[in-house]
Amino acid sequence: MPVVIVTDVRYRTAMAVIRPLRKAGYTVVAAQTAQESPKKPAAFSSRCVSRRVMLEGSVKDEAYASRLLALCREYAPERPVLFPIGADTLAVLSKHAVEFEAVCDFLVSPPEVLDAANDKRVVAETAQRTGVPVPEEFDCTDGKLPPRYPVFLKPRCGEKLGLHAEQRYASAENEEAFLEAYKKMSAYDPCPVVQERITGDGCGICLVMDRNHAPVCVMGHKRIREYPIQGGPSACCISYYDETLEQYAVRLLQALDFTGIAMVEFKGGNVLEINPRIWGSFPLTEVCGSRFAEDYVRAAQGERFGAPDREFKRGKRMRFVLNDTLAWLSCLKAGRWRDVGSGVLDVFRAKEALFRFTDQKPFWRYLYLTVRGKGGGV
Repeated sequence: MPVVIVTDVRYRTAMAVIRPLRKAGYTVVAAQTAQESPKKPAAFSSRCVSRRVMLEGSVKDEAYASRLLALCREYAPERPVLFPIGADTLAVLSKHAVEFEAVCDFLVSPPEVLDAANDKRVVAETAQRTGVPVPEEFDCTDGKLPPRYPVFLKPRCGEKLGLHAEQRYASAENEEAFLEAYKKMSAYDPCPVVQERITGDGCGICLVMDRNHAPVCVMGHKRIREYPIQGGPSACCISYYDETLEQYAVRLLQALDFTGIAMVEFKGGNVLEINPRIWGSFPLTEVCGSRFAEDYVRAAQGERFGAPDREFKRGKRMRFVLNDTLAWLSCLKAGRWRDVGSGVLDVFRAKEALFRFTDQKPFWRYLYLTVRGKGGGV
C-alpha cells in the first residue's frame, strides 16, 4: 500500500478522506500550510494519521509547489499518491503537473479545463451543446432586464474570486430586487450570469474521472437543509442515486475532457454548476460507505475499472451539527415548520459528519477551533 499525502487538512472534509484510506490500509500523511492554519488543525488529532506535516508559509506562496514537491520526494523511490483537498493546492498541482508527475501520482485536469469547469457560463454553454438540461440564461448586459422573474444571479466563477458561499448567489423576485442584486453581483463580475430560478430538489452527482475521462466512482446526494437557508452549503443531506443525472454529469465532464474529482450540482433536473474539487458535503461519502477516496487513489495509480463503482448505501443521512443547528433555528424563525420537524428528527437519524466514537478528537478539536474563531469551521 502506498503512502497517501492529504493536503489542506484544516478543511473538515479532509477527515472523510483520511479515515476511509486508513481503514483500507493506506499510510496517511496529513499536510497543512502554517499561514492558513496557525493553530493545530483538527485532522492532526486523528489516530488515523501516521505523520503530521506543517508546511512553511502559505498555499498562495510561489514556493508552495517546491515545498510540496520536497515532501513528496521524501517518500522516493516509492511514489506517494497526492490527494489535494483545497482549490488552491489543486490549482498548483494542475499548473506544475509535469514536475509532480515525476515524484507522485494524482488525478487533476489541466488549468484550462479547471477554468472551464469553474466558469458557470462555459458550463451552461457546454450543457446546451451536449443536450444536458440547464436553466435558461438571460442577457442582461447594457441595462437590459430579464423577461420574467424570479431569477438567480451569480458571478461566473465565485470560487476563483475567493467569495464565501453566501456571496456567490443572489435571487430577485421583481425589477427592484433585480437591479439591487445585479449591482451587488457586478462588483464581483462585470457580466454576472442571470438565469431563471429553478424549483425542485437540489442534488449532486459526485464522480472520480480517470485520465481517460472515464468515471471510476459515482455517488449522489440530495440536500435536506442548507445554511444560510436562503441558499448556502449543505447542513444536512442524504445519499441518493439517479441514473439519468449520472449520464448527464458524465456527458458534461467528458465534453470538458475532465480528470479528477467533481460534483455536478443539479436542481429540478437542470445542471447548475460543477464543483471540480472536494465539495462541502463530501463527508457523506464516508457515511454512506462509498469507496470514493480509495477509488481516487487506485485510479491515480493507473488502475483500470471495468465499470464505475456505484456501491454505496442509499438513504443515509449526514449533518454538520453546528451548521444544521443554525439552519434549524433559522427555519424556526421563518416559520418553516416542516423543516423544523425534520431537523428535530435528524438529531437522532442523521450521522454527524465528523464525530466517530473510535476517533473523537478531531470532532472536539474542530468544535473548539470553530467556537474560538481559530479557523476550524471550514
